[in-house]
Amino acid sequence: MEEGRISVIAPLLRAFGSLLKATMPENLPRKHRGAIRRGRGRLELDPTALDAVWAQQTQKGKGLIGGDPGRRPHWKHPQPPEPAPWYRHGQSSPQHRQRLLAFLTAAPLEVEIGAGDGRFITAWARQHPQRHFFAFEVRWKYAHRLFERAQQLGLENLWVSDNDARVVLPEVFPDESVEVFHILMPDPWWKPKHQAKRLIAPWFVEVLARKLRPGGILRVETDVEGYPEFVHAVVAQVAAFSPHDPTLASRFANAPLTTRQLWCREHAIPIYRLFFRKQ
Repeated sequence: MEEGRISVIAPLLRAFGSLLKATMPENLPRKHRGAIRRGRGRLELDPTALDAVWAQQTQKGKGLIGGDPGRRPHWKHPQPPEPAPWYRHGQSSPQHRQRLLAFLTAAPLEVEIGAGDGRFITAWARQHPQRHFFAFEVRWKYAHRLFERAQQLGLENLWVSDNDARVVLPEVFPDESVEVFHILMPDPWWKPKHQAKRLIAPWFVEVLARKLRPGGILRVETDVEGYPEFVHAVVAQVAAFSPHDPTLASRFANAPLTTRQLWCREHAIPIYRLFFRKQ
């Protein structure tokens, strides 16, 4: 009798759980609650004092996450077999690179730099099947997880790379091919010895401007106090961009949140949102 009762109740409980999950607001996965760290208050940066650091980035490749792929003959982790929508600079075949170029120019293109676990970009690609998306994530574990998630969802409009975008964008992406760059919650690299790893730098913002189509958007979001002022100062050095335009936020009003943004929302931490349009 007890087993019969359980067999009747169990499907009802599963159905109720599915209904509850579908109607609940978006919440942070339990494994991330309390696990995300923040920095030490306000980030104080003077862009004019970083010229030497940025010169090292451009001249020596210092700060590239994973190093220069041209000098990296062996990778610890395998990449999905071609023709999977995954690109690794220096390892993907010339034929696969041509597949990528065809993909990049076949539809309006959006690129996320630092996609993490892919929570935003996979959901955004699902919402916009008529657009193409490319996700950079240098941590192989997260990049692979993102790739698998996209495959499970049947997303044919998303490619993934575990390369540093600062290498691939200048060498592979055609000029004026991107409509939106998303840089969401980038690592501010607090320690002075890590400043060369910081993504926002004048030379790289110039690369982004070159790859954006006229009217394209650079979208930057952060929870680090002081970082927006730094971004403003750096982008202002690149004449191709107009000043921050808050009215552009309406275009992303329904954009999914990243995992870190969900964590910030649950902990009442403000998120600073910046939008720069290429003139």
